[in-house]
Amino acid sequence: MSNDFDKLIFSFAYNMTGDYETSKDVVQDINLKLLETPIPDNITDIKNYIIRTTVNHCINNLKRQKKMQYAGTWLPEPFTSDNEKMPEQTKFERNNLLCYELAFLMEQLSSTERAVFVLREAFDFNHKDIAEALGVSTDNSRQLLKRAKEKVANRKHKTISNEQSLEIAKQFVNYISEGKLQDLIDLFNEDISIIGDGGGKVPSIVQTLFGKENVALFLLRIFGNKHFTPTFQLTNILSQPAILVYNNSQCVFVQVLSLNDNKISQVFAVLNPDKLMAFKK
Repeated sequence: MSNDFDKLIFSFAYNMTGDYETSKDVVQDINLKLLETPIPDNITDIKNYIIRTTVNHCINNLKRQKKMQYAGTWLPEPFTSDNEKMPEQTKFERNNLLCYELAFLMEQLSSTERAVFVLREAFDFNHKDIAEALGVSTDNSRQLLKRAKEKVANRKHKTISNEQSLEIAKQFVNYISEGKLQDLIDLFNEDISIIGDGGGKVPSIVQTLFGKENVALFLLRIFGNKHFTPTFQLTNILSQPAILVYNNSQCVFVQVLSLNDNKISQVFAVLNPDKLMAFKK
C-alpha cells in the first residue's frame, strides 16, 4: 500500500483512538488484512474502501479497550512526527477543527458517534455512505452526528499561527521559570484549567484544577522545587503549542496549551511515561 494511504489510516485511527502506538498498529493491521484479502477488482473508490475498513477496525478496537479502567484522567497520547500528517488537507483542517483538545473531548463520544463525527467532519462522507459503512440508517447517522457535535461544542482552543502560539508558549515558560506570578496570571483566561494524566504510574493532578491564581500557584510550586531543574523544548502537538519538559535529559511530561484570544484557557499535562516514549532523547 502507498505511504499516502498509510498516513490516511494513521490520521483516522488517531482521531478515533487518541493513541499514537495503537494508531501505528492499526496501520500495520490494515496493511496485513489487505495483503491477506486484497481489495476486490470491482471497487473503484479505493480511498473510501480503506477508510471504511479502518473505521470498522477502530470500532472493534475501542470496544475491546475499556479506558474506563484507566487510572485517573485519560489524555490523548501526544506526538509531533510530521510523518503521520495527512497527505492532503482534510475538512478538519480547513475548518480549524483538528487539535489536541478535540482529541480529548472525543473521549466523551461512543465509538459509533466518534466514527460518524470523523467521517463527516474530517473526510466529508455523506450520511448515506456513513450509514452503509457503519450499518446504521441515514437518520440514525444524522442523530449520531448531532449528539457528537453537542458533546464537543465546548472546545476552547482557537487556531492561530504557529508563530503566535509558540510565542505565547515561550512567555508561559519564561514566567514559570522566573517565578512571575502576576505575569502568569495575566497570561490566563478566566476559565483556565489544568488536567493531568499520570496513568496511575506517576503522581499527577487528581482532579481538574480551575482558576487563574490556583493554576498559576500550582505551576510555580511544581517548577519551583529546588530538586527539580527542568529544561524546556517548544513544539506543536496537533495544531496546539506544547512544551516538552526534560529532567536529566529524560522527558518527564508534556504540556499542551489551549489558546483563546491569545491567552491560555487550558493546560493538558501528560505525565504517564508510557505516553512519552516518542520524546526519548
